[in-house]
Amino acid sequence: EHTNLNLLQIHTTMTKLLHAAAVVLLFSGPALAQEFQHQRRIPHRPDRPSIREMVTQKYERQEELLTNMMKQRQAAVDDHLSGRKLLGDEEFARHQRHVKGLHRKLAAAKQKDPQLVKLEIEHEIELQEKMMAGEFIWTPGAEDLVLKDP
Repeated sequence: EHTNLNLLQIHTTMTKLLHAAAVVLLFSGPALAQEFQHQRRIPHRPDRPSIREMVTQKYERQEELLTNMMKQRQAAVDDHLSGRKLLGDEEFARHQRHVKGLHRKLAAAKQKDPQLVKLEIEHEIELQEKMMAGEFIWTPGAEDLVLKDP
């Protein structure tokens, strides 16, 4: 009987400690999340393209991507106007605005100075590398990543 009483006391004490630990975690959770620093979760894999290759491909494909998006939206607008596939009034207006915006973006992309494009690519590569190296502080719920102080 004496050992059963000791086991019961140990069990009760452990249960109280677990409850106390759970309470501490619940109340300290948001404070800990505020101090979380962004870290790269997956190290660079040689079978995947480098940051430079990915950013360069993104900029090279931008005109093609905009053109394809514009064709898709314009086809939807044309189908609506011909009566083949009717859109709701709001959706039709949104498609038309999107086509105009894509025209504007495509024209701007075609007129961009090649030197400016190179600078933009280099800047994005630099930011990506800083992010992967953990040089940014990220607060959950915040909209931006903030550079750590040097």
